[in-house]
Amino acid sequence: MGSPRQFSREIPKRANRLITELYDNLPESEDRPFKLKATFLLSAATPIISVPYERSAENKEHLGDEDHAEIIRQATQSSEPISSSPFYSGTWRYFRLDKGDGFPKLAIEGFPSAVMDGLQTEEAINNARGISCGLFFSNLRNALSHGSVFYLDADGNSGENIQVSRFGFVSTDRDRQDRGKVVGLHIQTVTMAHFRAFLGEWVKWLTDFENPGAEG
Repeated sequence: MGSPRQFSREIPKRANRLITELYDNLPESEDRPFKLKATFLLSAATPIISVPYERSAENKEHLGDEDHAEIIRQATQSSEPISSSPFYSGTWRYFRLDKGDGFPKLAIEGFPSAVMDGLQTEEAINNARGISCGLFFSNLRNALSHGSVFYLDADGNSGENIQVSRFGFVSTDRDRQDRGKVVGLHIQTVTMAHFRAFLGEWVKWLTDFENPGAEG
């Protein structure tokens, strides 16, 4: 299985190997193109993102820090722009939806026009590059862990009868003083191809440390 001291790098490495060796050979879904590939990509992405994030988030007294945990912790919690990181890849878009009088029912109604229009702007691309590493990773982790991921078509539409082209990752923005109060939503979108490329760069960075450990 390998040493638990290395899980933050070993598990993502193996999950990414599954993507490399299996993704292109997956059959198409019977109902809509790319849905099976989208599901597989998200299934592999969850441990690739969540395991390093959770294991390095804080020292686990009953486990102890992993090797290089502090380096991973700094990378995933940094206030520096995500675009300054060595693993940022592809064209991402970011839009923050203020709660106002309430949120739309995204799972039922899909993204409202205000969100779709906001994500189509050049500003959304610039905002995605400017968000902190901490926000980038916490949003991905929360969306993957809680199932707040949307299948989108090339135009940003969600729904059952679409050809999946992009992912939308959604998490809540909470008041800084009252953490129980939700004040908005963080929304990141990226094409499947660019998400796959980012995962590869992230895993490469994770496994490039000295003495990365043997694969078992």
